Amino acid sequence: MFEPIDKFTPPTDPDFIKDFPPARMFSKKGNFVWWWWMFLFEEDGVKKQIVAYWTTKSYKNVKANGVNWGPAAELSGQPDNFTYNGMATFWYWDGKVFQEIEPKNMKFTTVIKDGGVTIDSEDVQLKASRVNTNIRFCRDPKDFDLNIDKVTPTPPPVGYKRTMLTKNLGFDGLKIYHANWSGMLSTKGDKRKMEGSLYMQHITLNTPAFPWLWGVFHKTDGSYLTYFTTFLSRLMFRRSSECKPSADNKYKFMNKNLNYTPAGQPTKRFKHVRYNVFRQDNGLPGFEAWGELGDERLRIKVRTVAKTTYTFERRKYWRNKFFYNEFPSEVMEIEYTDAEGKVHKEGGDDWNGNCEYSWGLLLG
Repeated sequence: MFEPIDKFTPPTDPDFIKDFPPARMFSKKGNFVWWWWMFLFEEDGVKKQIVAYWTTKSYKNVKANGVNWGPAAELSGQPDNFTYNGMATFWYWDGKVFQEIEPKNMKFTTVIKDGGVTIDSEDVQLKASRVNTNIRFCRDPKDFDLNIDKVTPTPPPVGYKRTMLTKNLGFDGLKIYHANWSGMLSTKGDKRKMEGSLYMQHITLNTPAFPWLWGVFHKTDGSYLTYFTTFLSRLMFRRSSECKPSADNKYKFMNKNLNYTPAGQPTKRFKHVRYNVFRQDNGLPGFEAWGELGDERLRIKVRTVAKTTYTFERRKYWRNKFFYNEFPSEVMEIEYTDAEGKVHKEGGDDWNGNCEYSWGLLLG
């Protein structure tokens, strides 16, 4: 029903409605497919964030945080109306503690009709059209309910990138780097109106899950900054989710990027990127990234304030494990040197974001 990764020509200018989710994302060769949403906002002067996602895979027998991740996707239907098995979860960081929902298995239905797309399941719903985009997670106001009634601009700008590691192995990403949202948030019965910014990534990959470093940060004026790298190291053989500094910075990088998009300006894609992991007093890792673009320079230093982990396990050849760690984070310093040599420094008062640092290996 869907084209495999090595025979697909990606759209030059992806359309949020027509190409979300693109049918290619369910390639028969695809191992993992996920939709990952991060909502950043501030309440009573405290920076907060919600990460919610749903995901599926083409094989069975995986555990996520000890929960058996049900059957394979078992995709059925047509590209404009199809169902599949998946799993959904979320966490909410209120500036002090996490509220986390255990991963839950459920069936998802995607319908593309009348110029819009609807993705629906027991606990997740997305409706997008040329007029508006609505998202809802959990739907239980007694515990947690996030009801996004508007995403602006509508439809949000979408970025697409395809990365091939070999002729047939690689990953596709469809992303919203920055958009504004408004809606209702209910936590433990406390319901209130909220607004903030969001980041979304819709990823499919048919490679083993390798470790990575990743970070996304939004500024109140609409600027945003991202970095990402996958790497090979002895961290691939880690069997614990505990943060230990013994293998930090001993990496063979497979790719590098550091991108900065000032509000209302084109994205600056820096070259000669370097990364550094350092240890903080709270026992968690902090991160730095540097890059160059002609005469321009950029450096970001980030402090993590908390950690949550999703542990994936699968027995294939051996019981391989993958630890997907997420860190609500604060920007300590951004230093940008423009083409004229002028140095611009700022702290993190106007920034909010998230980092990831993963290890282990998960085979498909």
